[in-house]
Amino acid sequence: MKRLVAPVVALVAAMGMLSGCADPTESGADSGGPIVVGSANFSESQLLMEIYAEALRGTGAEVTTEGRIGAREVYVGAVRDGEISVIPEYTGNLLRHFEENASATGSEKIYRALEGALPDSLRVLDYSAAENSDVLTVTSGTAESGLRSMADLGSRCGDLVLGAPSEWAPRWKQRISEVYGCTFADIKNLEAGSVRVDALNDDRIQVANLFSTTAAIDRDNLVTLDDPKNMFPAQNVLPLAHQGALNEEQAGVLNRVSEQLTTADLTRMNKRMSVDKANPKDLAKRFVDQLEL
Repeated sequence: MKRLVAPVVALVAAMGMLSGCADPTESGADSGGPIVVGSANFSESQLLMEIYAEALRGTGAEVTTEGRIGAREVYVGAVRDGEISVIPEYTGNLLRHFEENASATGSEKIYRALEGALPDSLRVLDYSAAENSDVLTVTSGTAESGLRSMADLGSRCGDLVLGAPSEWAPRWKQRISEVYGCTFADIKNLEAGSVRVDALNDDRIQVANLFSTTAAIDRDNLVTLDDPKNMFPAQNVLPLAHQGALNEEQAGVLNRVSEQLTTADLTRMNKRMSVDKANPKDLAKRFVDQLEL
């Protein structure tokens, strides 16, 4: 009978190996398998990728990064297919990726709509207070003339030139007319953020479409116009993950990152990258080290 022990043990071990290989995605979710964190093709997304990766390494996970993957259509597909485990995203734009005519604008409503719009292969974790949303900005001198809100635009729009990326007019020209009664004298297609800021400071444009974490807003003492009617949807930062790629501990640590991340944090780190040429990986490590995870 003793001679049967070794074959039986070998058989049990082999069965265990086979069962462990049966569903690698499920196994990763249970035991914390290798994780690939990705980013879109811009510096803030790369910074957030490094923050998520650093936080996940603190759980003991094996983590690699795949930065600057490309446009949303590309990287969402990579997450859906499991090639990327998790990637930083923005709630409003992600919802519109799945529902082009989505009408939700507030943070919570967008998040709930997003949960319902995702395919079964994707999940979103908790969203952060940190946002990188569209904003219209003016110089402090223009603001002092009585222009501090998009509600102030109305009758003045005919004398103002807006600088914005090429996709702004098809997306927002009609909408701003409906919501705020604003028809700009002209809309100049200015792709790069620095070009737009320079044009604003030189009075070649009087209003610039920027993003809320743009470092130049603080640096150049620009004024962000309030959006009391929520024309622009909320764009809260959150992790988009492949279903089953993260275990409970890993998802929990990313939720704690979201709980503590603010727009001011992103703005400060964006400034360090754009002005001081700081390395996003170094910034991420210092940021994660001071979090309560």
